[in-house]
Amino acid sequence: MDTIFIAAGGTGGHIFPSLCIAQEIRKRGFQVIFLGTKRGMEENLLKEADFPLLFVRARGWNRKWDFSFFSVLMDNLIGFFQTAFYFFRYRPRALLGMGSYLSLLSAIWARVLGVPIYIHEQNIYPGLSNRLVSRWARKIFISAPEAIVYWKDREEKIDVVGNPLREEVMDWKGKKEEARQKLGLKKDRQTILVMGGSRGSEVINTTFLGTMDWLEKKGLQVIHITGEEGFEHTKEMAEKFSSPYLVYKFLPQPGIAYAAADLAIARAGANTIFELFWFELPSVLIPYGDATDDHQLYNAQWLEKQGLARVIEEKNLTSSLLIEEVEKILISSSCVFSDLRGKYLRESASQIAQTIIEELKRGKGIGQDTLSLTP
Repeated sequence: MDTIFIAAGGTGGHIFPSLCIAQEIRKRGFQVIFLGTKRGMEENLLKEADFPLLFVRARGWNRKWDFSFFSVLMDNLIGFFQTAFYFFRYRPRALLGMGSYLSLLSAIWARVLGVPIYIHEQNIYPGLSNRLVSRWARKIFISAPEAIVYWKDREEKIDVVGNPLREEVMDWKGKKEEARQKLGLKKDRQTILVMGGSRGSEVINTTFLGTMDWLEKKGLQVIHITGEEGFEHTKEMAEKFSSPYLVYKFLPQPGIAYAAADLAIARAGANTIFELFWFELPSVLIPYGDATDDHQLYNAQWLEKQGLARVIEEKNLTSSLLIEEVEKILISSSCVFSDLRGKYLRESASQIAQTIIEELKRGKGIGQDTLSLTP
């Protein structure tokens, strides 16, 4: 059976969209094999979805010089040769890179062996890996038309397809009453959803807990996804709260939480902003301050321009400022939305899969593209 490699690993921001695409590729009769690491979320998520995973020893580069450089270099050299073995062993027809250092390692061998390369960039501002690989890519799939300005001299390769979202998440849209009933929330109370990304955020957890007195006075109910580290403390605090206050370490299917909420407080990873966008859920976004190239800030500003978000930079975050921004949203009667809806996100994964497969059917896979490593 023809095989397509997908290089995706680390956080849910890479893995969840790639799973959506993989499922669409599999429906069309191709086998998908993932390249990933042992340190990220991919092992458990891919096992549940019944996709094979090949482990690659690879680590991201610290762009500031320190003594970890040599251990990172060694890991990536090992990963480089592991990736070569996998390409010769499985002879994939194509590589889909979802960003990160893992995609770059894979793309080098794909280029050497003439394997067609496709990339998907989930964030508004593209990551370094995808910017480097884009010169070799046949097609660059991006999430929003506003992102085109960051792909100078690559416009002819661009296909605006959205960020693939899971069907089981999207299907909760418009089901607020059902979602609140299933979660045990009061149907007539304003509800705040708090989350810090797939691994949680200590600064968001701590700052939000500093608003407890205000929450009590307002009679608000809460869905709080803490991550591992903040779970126990948040749960203890929630037990003292008079209104419903639900606490989860991780919610693998967050659609029910989006549907139940009136407002979200969140990081600004690509999955998060497009899920908020899909649900038309107003939000206060706190971009991760140490994100490479400030990509979460670009994401947050994009959602803000759609009329759906207020942005607080992490360095400015306080409980009082958070309360101020939440109150502005709660008393606002309307938002100005862009016209990107429905089909734009609903068919994103299908469109990517179909484009790749149609192109492959016109080609021969390995050996088809130029073997030169020059741009």
